[in-house]
Amino acid sequence: MSAQITQEQAVVFGQYRNLVGVVNLPDGGSETAVLMLTAGMLPTPGPFRLHVDLARSLAEAGVASLRFDLSGIGESLAVGTSGTSLERAAAEVSAAIDFLEQPHGIRRVVLFGLCSGADDALHAALQDTRVVGIYALDGLGYRTAKYYRQRLLDVAATKLANPEKWVSWAKRLLGRQPPLPGSLQPANDIREFPGREEALRQLRALAERGVTMHFHYTGGVESYYNYASQFQDMFPELFSGQAAHAQQFSTSFERDSDHVYFLCEHRQALVSFVTRRLTWADGSVPVEWSDSHN
Repeated sequence: MSAQITQEQAVVFGQYRNLVGVVNLPDGGSETAVLMLTAGMLPTPGPFRLHVDLARSLAEAGVASLRFDLSGIGESLAVGTSGTSLERAAAEVSAAIDFLEQPHGIRRVVLFGLCSGADDALHAALQDTRVVGIYALDGLGYRTAKYYRQRLLDVAATKLANPEKWVSWAKRLLGRQPPLPGSLQPANDIREFPGREEALRQLRALAERGVTMHFHYTGGVESYYNYASQFQDMFPELFSGQAAHAQQFSTSFERDSDHVYFLCEHRQALVSFVTRRLTWADGSVPVEWSDSHN
């Protein structure tokens, strides 16, 4: 199915008229749209205009979309916000769906989120039954036994192949390596995932509701995810022989891509991959998600 973009316009919505976004509506209309969530503190175009490229690609394929700034980010004003960041994001996602539903007749959405946008997507989907799908980039993750083995192999291979690493290690061992300046001290990501058991409960609840979920990981989150089948190992209960909703989940892993898709060729490949998988039969739910992009 193909269509030309007939509308790409800036919109303002929400109870306080403080949320700003851009809607793409293809010819023919649709009952389902992709809602792109803010990635961290980046505004609506997304990292290196990823959301812009994806929205236009989807429109050409006949899929509507809305990309918008959460309150306090980009052009959306921090008005009427309360509760945790996840709670605020869920409320604003519902406001975005209201905007799509009332004037445009769009009653179902797939949430597309990168990094904290993936976290917000999972929480928002639990709160709003109009969410029928989630495409999470570098979303929640938990280290497994195989993760640690792979991490050891990766680190060993990197260090063994680089003589400078040996020199640096020897200097630290001998106490001759100067400490890093305070501004360069390593730090942990500020994201906080729910406990694994709570995440499992949430995923099961969404699957039982019929939500289709794709979890896509990159080499940019090797601190917690580093091999293609890790998601299945994190949640074996979802994929065992007795799992009733295993078909609701799919995964992909791009070791060579960074977290924000800095390289143009990686962004283009991702846009093409996502567009193919966000293709609807009868205008309802995604039908082409698979594990083939490893």
